[in-house]
Amino acid sequence: MRKYELSMSAEYVPEWGVTEAVREFFQNAIDEEVRDVGNKMFFQYDEKNKVIQIGNKHSELDISSLLFGSTTKKNNHAMIGSHGEGYKIATVVLLRLGKKVVFRNYCRKELWQPRLVKSRKYGGTLIPTFFVEQMPIWKNSPEHNLIIEIEGITQEEYQKIEASNLHLQKLEGVKETLYGSIIEGEEYAGKVYVGGLFICTEPSLEVGLNFKPHTVRLERDRNMVDSFDIKWYAARMIESLQDTNIMKRSLENYSGTYINACHVSDNIKNEIAEDFINQYGVKAVPVSNQDDMEGMKKRGYKPVVVSNSKKNIIIESEYYTDVKQILETEKEKARPLYDRFCEFVEKIENHLDADEVAMAYEFVCEIENLTE
Repeated sequence: MRKYELSMSAEYVPEWGVTEAVREFFQNAIDEEVRDVGNKMFFQYDEKNKVIQIGNKHSELDISSLLFGSTTKKNNHAMIGSHGEGYKIATVVLLRLGKKVVFRNYCRKELWQPRLVKSRKYGGTLIPTFFVEQMPIWKNSPEHNLIIEIEGITQEEYQKIEASNLHLQKLEGVKETLYGSIIEGEEYAGKVYVGGLFICTEPSLEVGLNFKPHTVRLERDRNMVDSFDIKWYAARMIESLQDTNIMKRSLENYSGTYINACHVSDNIKNEIAEDFINQYGVKAVPVSNQDDMEGMKKRGYKPVVVSNSKKNIIIESEYYTDVKQILETEKEKARPLYDRFCEFVEKIENHLDADEVAMAYEFVCEIENLTE
C-alpha cells in the first residue's frame, strides 16, 4: 500500500459543507462528459445505506492528479472547473465532516482510501492522506471505470445537494440561449448557477440564471460570480430570446439593466411604446434622469420616470421619433463647445485651403484657452 500526504490543512475552506464538496465531484463528472460525450456520467444515491456514488464510464485517476494545480482542464472554457484543486479540497471537507470517501479506480485496479492522519512531518497536525491499494481482481465487473463513493450522506443532506444541482431536478419554464438559460419560477428567483450547479444568490435578480461555463469564470472558492457579469449576460440572454413578455418584465428589473435598444426588434419596441402610451397618455415621455425630466416639462410633455433601458427602447420606437430628435439635440447642446467645434473643424477641413485650416485651428486653440 502506498501513502500520499497532501500539503493541506484539514481546516481548509471552513465555510464549505457537504453540498459544496459533493458539487466538486459532480462538476468533475460533468466536465469529463463534456470532454468526451461517450464518457457518460454516473450518479446515484442509496437512501438506505446513505451512500452517494458518482463517476464516469471511461475516466481514471492518476496519482499525479493529487498535486495541487494539476489539471487537464486548463484553458478549456467549456468546462466548469480549471484550477486543479476541486476533488482534493472536496475530499478534505468531507473527511473533516466525518464522511468516508472511497475512490474505486477500476481502470487502474486501484482502491484509494483517503483519511485524516496525524503527520510527523507537520508536528502531529491532521493532514489528508491518500492510501492507495492495488486490487488485482474485482468481484464484479464494473460498468464505469471510476466510481467515487461518499458514505454517511443523510437524506436531509441529499435534499440540499439535490436542490443545488439542476441536473437532479425536473425543470419547467426554461429558456435556452447561447450564454445559458433563464429559469422562471418563484423558487428559482435570485439563484445563479454555472453548468447546472448552484453558485450564489443575487437578491435583486427576479429570475434564475444558469450560465454556460464559457460565459463566466468562477472564483477559486466557486461561491461567487461577478455581479456585473450577472447583469450583463442576463441582458444578452433576454435580447437573444426576443420574447416580448420576458422583455417587458425585465426592463424594470435587475436582469434588464443593460438591455441595449439596438438589439431589440422593432415590433417589440413598438409594443412596449404602445403599452406606455396606453398607460400614461399620448403626451407622456419616458425619462431616466432629472435633466430630461425638466427639459420635457418645459416643452409641454408629461415626463414619466422609467429605467434607462426601457426609456431607450420606447424612444427608439416609431411613436417617439420627434422626442428622440429633441433628446439628441439637447444632448448635443450639453457637449462642451470645444469638443463640438473640434468635430466640426475635422468635418470641413478637406473643403478649406491651407490658410483657412490654419485659421480654424487658431480658433480651436482660443476656445481651448477659454475653457481652461
